Amino acid sequence: MEDAVLTASRPTGTVASDTQAQGRVLPASPTLAALINPLSFRMSRGTRAQRSEALVRAHGGEVHEVTDLHGIESALARILSRPERQPVDRLVIAGGDGTVQGAVTWLAEKCPVPPPELIVLSAGRSNYIAGDISTSRHFQATLERILTTHQENLHSVQRVTLKLQHPSLDVQHGFFMAGALVDQIIRDVHRWSENNPGRSSKGHFGSALGVGRFGLRYLRKRNQPALPEVAVEADGLGRVRGRCRFLIATTLHLEGRPICPYARRGEGPLRISAVLAAATRWPWRIPRLLTGRYSNAMTAKNGYLSGHCETILIKNLDSITLDGQEFDLDPSQPLRLSAGPAMSFLRT
Repeated sequence: MEDAVLTASRPTGTVASDTQAQGRVLPASPTLAALINPLSFRMSRGTRAQRSEALVRAHGGEVHEVTDLHGIESALARILSRPERQPVDRLVIAGGDGTVQGAVTWLAEKCPVPPPELIVLSAGRSNYIAGDISTSRHFQATLERILTTHQENLHSVQRVTLKLQHPSLDVQHGFFMAGALVDQIIRDVHRWSENNPGRSSKGHFGSALGVGRFGLRYLRKRNQPALPEVAVEADGLGRVRGRCRFLIATTLHLEGRPICPYARRGEGPLRISAVLAAATRWPWRIPRLLTGRYSNAMTAKNGYLSGHCETILIKNLDSITLDGQEFDLDPSQPLRLSAGPAMSFLRT
């Protein structure tokens, strides 16, 4: 997991709630539960994990600390697989994108009841999902605001999951997939962050610094990674084949974002952008690619495949990252991307 590279477990302690310190408390609700990852970047500072747990408990919720995929799946099974109790209808996920990805995959594939509404907090490093659904501000203030707001004044937004099917990873659900050079950059930043445990290598600054280091080496042609020779087919958009430089896919909306590298073409809940190494006029078209302003010349014939679609088939790909989670693939088997179930997210 992106925010749970350290997989050491820690027992959940009982944290006494100070209701006066937590503000106004609504009547206890037995339908609230929370997954809190104390190792996530923002959550790991000071007593944030304990205070977040106390806030959930003050509102009648049960808390499960999770630090790895096994912990996430076990906690969800305990929360949602108990027929003798009223189903949980609100689930707080306080961690990074990796924590959300693990939870969403279990909810999409194994949840025995309709999935609860999710309250996703930006307690990790990148938090693309929280940013897309507008819960990326201070996570404790966001949690308290949602828990103390009447249901009628809350907004529920939906995002379909990006469903990945491949023999090497079974079935996974997430919201942002990266391949080719983008995947390699993410992995390089992960390795650099692990080997440099100081605060300067963490968070947005650390990510930017890591990307800058990778870019500098790439421009100087030092230790340049080999680009995968792939075939990408997106229904309604066409296909490209060759050494791939840039490969991403998402189901996030990215409304109002200055960086939105997807063409306004096609129809469907999936977005994809794939750029071959042989794409025409590639360096000069980077500004257009990053802002989604694809010209008429940026077509599959010229090495650019981008837009909306229903399904994607990728052949000969040996690695990806999904919401920051690293997965290695058998390149002899194709990777299929489609739309998974929609998840509901609460925000004020």
